[in-house]
Amino acid sequence: MKCVYKNRLGANGELIAKDYLKGKKYKFITNNFRYERAEVDLIFEDEKNKLLIFVEVKTRRNKSYGEPEEAVTFSKQSQIKKSALGFISENEKYAGYDLRIDVISIYLDKGKAEINHIENAF
Repeated sequence: MKCVYKNRLGANGELIAKDYLKGKKYKFITNNFRYERAEVDLIFEDEKNKLLIFVEVKTRRNKSYGEPEEAVTFSKQSQIKKSALGFISENEKYAGYDLRIDVISIYLDKGKAEINHIENAF
């Protein structure tokens, strides 16, 4: 039961982050991209600046385990980097693009979302 709840919370956070980034005029490419065993939550394109943005989203309902972004461990960072490089290797049209990895942490409290967007997080 807890796993289903956690998956629903994560999916809800990803939708909030996706809408947030679309509002910044970034073009959505895909979500939950997997390369080998590595995954990244969202991929966006900044066409004007020829930039690919790989986004890890962390969502929490309380802060008893700390801030959401603190859950992006060194191991998780390595997995995100691996999936980003995998995406580039599978999508040659982005070969000349710069890459950026962002973290979006979302704290949900009483139906309101508090968003912290950390650009170029690592």
